[in-house]
Amino acid sequence: PRAQAGNPKPRVFRLEADGGVINRLGFNNGGAPAALARLAARANEGGIVGVNVGANRDSADRAEDYVRLIETFAAVASYFTVNVSSPNTPGLRNLQQAEALDDLLARVIDARERVRPRAGPTPVLLKISPDLSLPDLDDVIGIARKHHVDGMIVSNTTISRPGSLHANDKAGEAGGLSGRPLFK
Repeated sequence: PRAQAGNPKPRVFRLEADGGVINRLGFNNGGAPAALARLAARANEGGIVGVNVGANRDSADRAEDYVRLIETFAAVASYFTVNVSSPNTPGLRNLQQAEALDDLLARVIDARERVRPRAGPTPVLLKISPDLSLPDLDDVIGIARKHHVDGMIVSNTTISRPGSLHANDKAGEAGGLSGRPLFK
C-alpha cells in the first residue's frame, strides 16, 4: 500500500546460458495512490487488468495490507493476485503457512465481498511458491478451496538453484530464479 524503494541495486541478473533470470526487486513501487491514478487514467482503454497485491516489507499487519489493497483497487481490477510467494520480501512466504493463509484468505475474500456491490464480481487468484513441500501444498490447496479462491497462479520464482546452472558467477545471487531452469 505504501511506496517503497525495493531492494538495493543491482537486483536483476540474467543467466543467458541457462535462459533464466534472478530478481530481487522487493516490491519496489510508488504506493497504492500512484498505481490507482495510473489505472484510473487508462480505465476507458478496455482489456484485462490484473492487480497483484502484496504487503509492505515493514508492515505490522500484513493481512490488513492485502485487505486495504482489495478495497482500494476493486473498481479498476479485472482480477486480484494475492501474492504470498515473493522470495524478495522477508517473511512474506510465511503467509503460505496454514494458519496465516487461512486468516489472510478469510479477510481477503470478506473484503472482496464487501466491495462487490460497487465493483462487481472480482476473481481472486492465489500466487504460490514452487518451493512448497507436498504437505504444505496440500494445506495451501485445502485452504484456498475452503475460502472459494477463484484460481491459483503456479508459480512464482524459486529460491532453489539447480546444479545444472551454467552461469555460476551469477547463480549464487540472492533472489528468485525464473525462466527455463524453473520449468521442471
